Amino acid sequence: MTVRFAFTPAAAYVRAARLVAADVAAHAGVATGLLDEVRQAVGEACTRAVLRHRDRGLEDLVRVEFSIGDRFIAKITDNAQDLRARSSGRIGAGVGGGDARANDHDAIEEDTLSEEITLIVLGGLVEDLVVTGPDGNGGTTVSMSWPLPGSGSATDH
Repeated sequence: MTVRFAFTPAAAYVRAARLVAADVAAHAGVATGLLDEVRQAVGEACTRAVLRHRDRGLEDLVRVEFSIGDRFIAKITDNAQDLRARSSGRIGAGVGGGDARANDHDAIEEDTLSEEITLIVLGGLVEDLVVTGPDGNGGTTVSMSWPLPGSGSATDH
């Protein structure tokens, strides 16, 4: 079974994504002790996607997919191009406005640090975390999974 939806990149909708994640995970049979982890991890990943869209001025929808098989899998996908890739030509171009280039570099470093911190938090929450991308559209996908009863890999932490 797969549940897919998308939402406007606004913080107000992250809570709804968290609630849907917890509900679908509970129906899938994720252990009760892991439901808060699912809710928090999906919230962090969705917040990351919303911020990536906001920082790049994108109105594209954030995509969410929950699938149930051997494990409960949550995927959150943004369309935000990597800032380093988008700005690399501008930073190293040597075109006038040295202060602007320095400010761009500082903003990129701050954004990268913020994303790294979010991924560290996610790594602490979720045993099975994979971040892929940027893809053909320039976005990234955060994939997380949790064991289901009878999957043979049910480790509760």
